[in-house]
Amino acid sequence: MQAVLRSVGLAVAVVLVTAAAACSPAASDDEPTGTPTASATTPSTTRSDDPVTTPPDESGAGGTTPGVTGSEATVVPSPTTSASPPTRAATAPDVEVAGIGSANVITLPLDDWDVRVDWPQDPDGTDLGEYLVDHPDVAVLTNAGIFSTDLAPGGLLVADGRELRALNLADGAGNFHLKPNAVFAILDDGTAEVVDATAYDPTGVVQATQSGPALVLDGVVHPEFREGSENVAIRSGVGVSRDGRTVHLAISFAPMNLWDFATLFRDELEVDDALYLDGQISQVWIDGVTDEPLAFLGPYAGVIAASRR
Repeated sequence: MQAVLRSVGLAVAVVLVTAAAACSPAASDDEPTGTPTASATTPSTTRSDDPVTTPPDESGAGGTTPGVTGSEATVVPSPTTSASPPTRAATAPDVEVAGIGSANVITLPLDDWDVRVDWPQDPDGTDLGEYLVDHPDVAVLTNAGIFSTDLAPGGLLVADGRELRALNLADGAGNFHLKPNAVFAILDDGTAEVVDATAYDPTGVVQATQSGPALVLDGVVHPEFREGSENVAIRSGVGVSRDGRTVHLAISFAPMNLWDFATLFRDELEVDDALYLDGQISQVWIDGVTDEPLAFLGPYAGVIAASRR
């Protein structure tokens, strides 16, 4: 497994493509979207990366309002994405980064890394660049899952033992509600887990974020994903090793369908449990490897941050 990564700069062409996507999102051919069902803890719309005009089939979006973000059918590069595979070795100090298939994977052994979930609750959302200024010890940073149009998490979020947003088991349309969805959590015994949201137990949970759909649970790919699906997009996700001692963050540098993204975790990383975080708007910042976070992809709600112990 060769450690590779490409840091992508912000070009004028990228800005133009992104602006066009935001104005008129293109419809994907096989992922549904729509407005998620509201719950006591979740607004009626959840921001993600899919358009609202696609017919149901493989998976859903977070119910984004058209024009808020780019669509599933539009490639929006981030600091860890590229139209072609990475070509140069790049390992930041103390950060293990590998190019696997069409994705970059950041591996974080929990004996060496403090992995946190955070939500600053800024009414203007969370800007990754501003977050790094306030948290200079952070070496790896990414958006922590699907969130609502009012810039609040779409479901559960626990930060340093405090539940800032309650678990959301409501039914609805969109990626978040494509059941089963799941919770990524860090426990007080120093291990991590990804669990079906309906099986979530708050006992011992120190950090947590809920998103959807689950990519893999107990080694089984989500039943709605289809091998060979033509619906491809930038994907980000998180998985946990079988012993719970290692967290893997992944973001594709080329468009992937959900089946391929899920099997990357299961087959290449040998992960039995993994969670989809978000799509086109996602980015992963790595100290010493990637460029500064791209503000135009945000703002976000929650984040996953890792600091060296």
